[in-house]
Amino acid sequence: MEWEFDQTVQQSAEQSTEQSTEQSQVRRRTQRRRSGPLPPWVLVFGCLLFYAFFFHIWTEDRFSLGRFLTLTVLSLAFAMLSALLGTISKRRKYQKIFALAVVIFWGVMYLTEYFILDSFHNFYTIEGMLTGAGNAGQEDFKDRTVDLVLSNFWRILLFALPIVGWFVANRFLKIRRILTRGVRRYLAVAGAVLLVVGLIFASALSPDRNRMGKEYNFTDAVHGFGLPMGFTLDLFKGGGSSEFELPDDSFVPTDPPAISSDPSGIESQSVQTDTNGETLEPIPTEPPKPTYTYQMLDLDFQSLIDNSGDDTVVNLSKYLSSRTPSMTNEMTGMFRGKNLILITCEAFSKEFIDPELTPTLYRMMTKGIQFTDYYQPAWGGSTSSGEFSVLTGIYPGRGVKSITNTIGRNMDITIGNLLQDQGYFTRAYHNHTYTYYDRDKTHENLGYEEFIGVGNGMEVTKAWPESDLEMIDFTAPQYIDHQPFSVYYITVSGHGAYSWGGNRQSARHKEEVQNLNCSDTVKAYIACNLEVELAMKSLIEQLEAAGIADDTLIVLTADHYPYCLEKSDAWYTDKDYLSEYYGETVTNVFQRDHNCLIMWSGCLEDMNLVIDSPTFSLDIVPTLCNLFGVEWDSRLYSGRDVFSDAEPLVFWPDHSWKTDKGSWNASLNNGKEFTPAPGAEVTDEYLNRIRSTVSNKLNYGYTVLGLDYFKYLFQ
Repeated sequence: MEWEFDQTVQQSAEQSTEQSTEQSQVRRRTQRRRSGPLPPWVLVFGCLLFYAFFFHIWTEDRFSLGRFLTLTVLSLAFAMLSALLGTISKRRKYQKIFALAVVIFWGVMYLTEYFILDSFHNFYTIEGMLTGAGNAGQEDFKDRTVDLVLSNFWRILLFALPIVGWFVANRFLKIRRILTRGVRRYLAVAGAVLLVVGLIFASALSPDRNRMGKEYNFTDAVHGFGLPMGFTLDLFKGGGSSEFELPDDSFVPTDPPAISSDPSGIESQSVQTDTNGETLEPIPTEPPKPTYTYQMLDLDFQSLIDNSGDDTVVNLSKYLSSRTPSMTNEMTGMFRGKNLILITCEAFSKEFIDPELTPTLYRMMTKGIQFTDYYQPAWGGSTSSGEFSVLTGIYPGRGVKSITNTIGRNMDITIGNLLQDQGYFTRAYHNHTYTYYDRDKTHENLGYEEFIGVGNGMEVTKAWPESDLEMIDFTAPQYIDHQPFSVYYITVSGHGAYSWGGNRQSARHKEEVQNLNCSDTVKAYIACNLEVELAMKSLIEQLEAAGIADDTLIVLTADHYPYCLEKSDAWYTDKDYLSEYYGETVTNVFQRDHNCLIMWSGCLEDMNLVIDSPTFSLDIVPTLCNLFGVEWDSRLYSGRDVFSDAEPLVFWPDHSWKTDKGSWNASLNNGKEFTPAPGAEVTDEYLNRIRSTVSNKLNYGYTVLGLDYFKYLFQ
């Protein structure tokens, strides 16, 4: 009996030991499940907040509580939702791959946008970045890109810090897991709520709230809502819209009367006799004033509205047909059948034009058609977007991508194509790499039979930057005996950086600017632009020697303001030299983008033609269409013929604008900062009408090219 009792006790002890061992194993398994390294979603959440914070610190030039709150909430929401997206897979291996891919992608995006802002003072969409990346890898810009990265390598190391920290933590720390299925649900709800709250803040509290709607602009959207939301908005708004605000009373064209006037100055003479029946001298009568016609073509918008089946085509057609065309005028056809030389001049500006330092440019500016209030907006890109505006008269809504988007599309509206249709001899020239911005593919479609640059026929001294004078002297003999001709130039001598060692043309003209009272950087900028002076001097001399200076119109303007003078690691400037150059602190687009437009011909020198209303680069093509008397339609352009009755209007991508009645600064006071011109009084109705007009013109630029609308219109 005693033996049986002992056996029972022993069995109980063994069972207890087994139960204890099993419980211990369960506890250990549970502990392993509840503790371990930092989960990958923590890396995503932490990195995205880290990147957003430093990106905002690096790129923001003014503090706004509404903007800060909006950015904070939206950044939290984006980081949280992105982190949770990586937990869909239950396998840690895939979670880790997702996390690393996300943080590396956004790290590259944030750093790239910072470098772009430093170089060009605006942000690029992903499409723009892809276009710019190909160009940044070419020749001279490759070294500059490398220098920019090296000088900011500490930023790259800083962005790598949280990734390194996560790996270190996983190597040495074992912490309690902080994500369960229940917590995941709570965080998903919290992320969604934060996103909704952030969107409410963006639409109601942020000073950039107009960017959420029809006044969207990518650069301002990134500043106001963060890079992820900027990319999201660009996905929905960057390609244009089918919505246009049409006027209550759309324009209905009537049959315009023909122009009637007697070129002799006397249209009719009444024959009278005296009492003896003898004929008296005729009494001249005043000729009637000429009757002007609409600057429009017979375009069948209604057919597109009725039959296209595409909402965007329909709305574009309604918008264009609703616009009131401008009228012909006393300058219409003044240069009909004559020659045109159109020049987009790299980083040109009017401040360095001086009667002693640049006598030829001074002569051209003051003896031709004088534009006293001209602007070349920075269109959200660099040379290519400014060049696009000069060649087409349409807002370059796709930034640096705009001009490459013309490949394969109908571009019958350009002045190059309109003159080519009249049998003009046409050529386009550039004194740098001929493939840059795909110009070898774009410019033939823009109206020039051949595009010649370095690498496919342009013979200039190989250096950086190449000589504008050498380009003129090499190319002028190619067309000067082929009249009428339409020639287009893109110069490069004025390109940054501006230093004696970094710019060959600056070094070449160093002695000529040594007595100027300014910094070496500003002197170097002025010096390299003296190459333009020499180029224009040579060009006019050759035209005069050929006897065709009176029959040739030279049009010269900038592609953009000299942004390489602003503080930038990319251009080796340690302070804001642009303000020094302008002689005032630059705080808005009206100061920054004022510029010079030259329209000169020998026949204009004694005419004293002055345009003192606001004008800009989009007015160039419509004005040339009028002067050269081509068949064109003023409704298809974002600008105006400056000699017509059309209302003057200059506008910017951020929806700022200027008219003869004042200026609207869209970057201040939530886009409600209007400064009236001296003596002008405007109503809210006027302000709302101009804002709507600007929104439509910008939307038109976004939409028309991507849609290839002119293919439908002119088929």
